[in-house]
Amino acid sequence: MGQLHNKPNRNFPQPFERMAGEDQNNMKIAVLLANMGGPDSLQSVEEYLFNIFRDPDMIDIPLRGKLRDRFARWLARKRAPESRKIYNQIGGKSPLVQISRHQAEILEKNLNAEQKANFKVFPAMRYWHPFLHEVWQTITQNDFRQVIILSMYPFYSSTTSGSIIQMVERLKQRMDFDEREIIVIDRFGNHPAFIDVMVGQIKRALSEHPKTHFEDLLLSAHSIPMRRIKNGDPYQKEIEQAVSAIRRALPDHIRVHHSYQSKIGPVKWLEPATSDKIDELAHAGVKNLLLYPLGFVADNSETVYEMDILYKTVALEKGIEQFHRIESPNINGAFINVLKDIILEKLNGR
Repeated sequence: MGQLHNKPNRNFPQPFERMAGEDQNNMKIAVLLANMGGPDSLQSVEEYLFNIFRDPDMIDIPLRGKLRDRFARWLARKRAPESRKIYNQIGGKSPLVQISRHQAEILEKNLNAEQKANFKVFPAMRYWHPFLHEVWQTITQNDFRQVIILSMYPFYSSTTSGSIIQMVERLKQRMDFDEREIIVIDRFGNHPAFIDVMVGQIKRALSEHPKTHFEDLLLSAHSIPMRRIKNGDPYQKEIEQAVSAIRRALPDHIRVHHSYQSKIGPVKWLEPATSDKIDELAHAGVKNLLLYPLGFVADNSETVYEMDILYKTVALEKGIEQFHRIESPNINGAFINVLKDIILEKLNGR
């Protein structure tokens, strides 16, 4: 179930209450779909990486202030050439922001069809345009009565939704909104309706490939440093809960495995790594493998490059004959309806 936070461990804000005499259909509510973002050109790759590396919530390095910025700039410059090669293979940019814009457009239409209020939905990115702080400035210049920040990271981690919460806390210092007017939905990965969406995607993929006889499903989630888990980050537990829920909802003959991808740096991250798990399954004799991007709600470089190109190559080289990656929820109608329902649940205090 999604949760509401202004700060970690703070009591939930009260649900929105209509002011006396205010027309409910005219209430303006801003919804921010907060995600990571991605470079929109090869030229923007280095600056995008710099924004990631300078964020202490995302990258663990014991540096602060100008020292951290200098290190982040050096690291971004060092990694940019290899990253540009990756983005060049997938069209020269990340597809995430464009998909997020489409998600926002459809969600806004669906919310307003409920005739509960006047919703405006904005994509709001943490590390590239449209930046969360830029969108915040836009909504403060308009007559919005409530702001809802929906983290598009389904499973909570201090590295992702936690970073969004920290940014919102900094933006709130401007006193643009009363604290009671701000709701942050920081997770929804184990919301039953979202589990149903993922299971539906998997079952659809199975039905679309009846002759392949897929019996092995690998759920690949983004990894995070083990140090975060040891410090109480709930991410691994939430991932494992979702894996269990998906497994229970699928036919018994489907063998469900899970792994973690996209490790950065030399420190220990959550394992097993997706490439290692693929190798293990190939050695066990698996010939047909379905891959699902667990926790990715919009395709990005980690799905269209790592999964579709890198992991597919690994799988075929190791002897797996049929490898199929299920796309992220993207603009799946059932997924957009889940987002709508989660938002309305929160507004209605459920």
